[in-house]
Amino acid sequence: MRNKTGKRYAAGVPALASLAVLLGALGALSGCSVGAGAPDGWRYLRTDPLAVAVPKTWRATPTGAVLRGAGGRTDGEVTVSAAGETAAPGSPGAAPGPDKAAAAALATARKEWLVFDGHRGEVLSYVQAAPDGRRASRTEVRLTDVAGRPVTVRVWTVDGATDGLVQREIVNSIEFAEHPDR
Repeated sequence: MRNKTGKRYAAGVPALASLAVLLGALGALSGCSVGAGAPDGWRYLRTDPLAVAVPKTWRATPTGAVLRGAGGRTDGEVTVSAAGETAAPGSPGAAPGPDKAAAAALATARKEWLVFDGHRGEVLSYVQAAPDGRRASRTEVRLTDVAGRPVTVRVWTVDGATDGLVQREIVNSIEFAEHPDR
């Protein structure tokens, strides 16, 4: 067989090479690099007890960061909250509507476990409306800090507001602020 440039190759070789590249990329997304650092051009936000990286276009808040879109609308948000802290209803980090809607969204979430600086954390991914009603992808990471206290990191972005990998990169950047090597 010949490719578009006329070079000969064995049938299936380009497909196998493409498959190998795809599997390698999927492996990188599966959490192997959790806490390994932020992509170029990102910055770390130090929140107690975690550090989370976000793109430079996101603006820091007391509990994380926010992405502003056209007209100042909130297109995304990262929040870090300790045990017992929850976002107030109607705030950008809160789910719209009654608690039943949030519970239903979490009940259908895709669940996986990742390790963050040696601590196992549950990662929930689901779709739920943003505070202004637009469709948003959400990721919630539940883990414990170095003292064993529960911590939750919530990331959401309005569909189409960012690259599809931004939330995963944010999750993969999570590190403990008290990490002994830093």
